[in-house]
Amino acid sequence: MKRGVALVNALIFSILVGVFVVALYGILTRLTKTTEELRTFSTVKEAASSGARYGASLTNFPTEWEQGRCAEFNLEFRIAGRGELGRTQVFVCRVGSIQIAGQEISGASYEPTSGSEGGAVFKIVSISSFPANAPTQTARVEAVYVR
Repeated sequence: MKRGVALVNALIFSILVGVFVVALYGILTRLTKTTEELRTFSTVKEAASSGARYGASLTNFPTEWEQGRCAEFNLEFRIAGRGELGRTQVFVCRVGSIQIAGQEISGASYEPTSGSEGGAVFKIVSISSFPANAPTQTARVEAVYVR
C-alpha cells in the first residue's frame, strides 16, 4: 500500500513541476516578446526624431524658395539583431516668412539681433516605419525650423 501512495505522490509532484515549468516558459516568452516590441518602437521613434533633426541640420535650404515648395528624402536604418531595414521619409516644406525683431520674451532664451531680419519658416515632417516593406511600427515627428 505504501508503494501505491508513493507512486501517486510522485505522479502528482511530477505533474505540478511540469505545469510550473510550462507556465514559467510562457511567462518568459511573453516578457521577451513584449521587450522586443518596446525596443523596436523605441528605435522607430528615435529614427523619426533623428530624421527631423537631420532635416533641420541641412543649412543649404534656399531662402528664395517660394512658399509651398517642398523637398523629400529617404533614410534607411537597421535595428541590431534584426535582418529587415526600416525607412524614414523626411519632408521639408517652406511655409512662410517671419520678421525677427530681437525682443525679449519672458521665460524664453534671448539673443539680441541688430535691427529687423527676415527668416524663412520650414515645416519638417519625419515618418519612420519598420520594416520598410510592410510596416508594423510607425512613428511621426513634426517640427518647425526658422532660418
